[in-house]
Amino acid sequence: MAKSGVSTAPTRTQNRREWPRYAAEKSFALAANVDGKVLLCTVADVSLGGAKLIFDSEPPKLSSSGDATVELNHPDSGPVHCATVWQSAKEIGIEFDFSEDSLGLISICIRNMVDLERHPEALAG
Repeated sequence: MAKSGVSTAPTRTQNRREWPRYAAEKSFALAANVDGKVLLCTVADVSLGGAKLIFDSEPPKLSSSGDATVELNHPDSGPVHCATVWQSAKEIGIEFDFSEDSLGLISICIRNMVDLERHPEALAG
């Protein structure tokens, strides 16, 4: 035990994220191509680095090798290929790259999910 009596072990509540994450204040749905199957999902939260997607039914189990991707589609954006970071029964965590299409989709998500009057920093440049 450390002399100070304070543990230096990381806690589960410690935020290790590089970018601010915005939780959905309004429902926002996207089409997701998961292992060749197109499913509707809801974006639960989003940041410049990634998002949490929630599905009504269990999506196909993705490879745990780290090379699985999900393709997101929205009418106002080109298709965006995202790396999967984690998966649970009805949720998938994705990571964005910094392509123009990804940044466009992130902007669309934030504008449609977040009350910008309460969070003007969400789209501040």
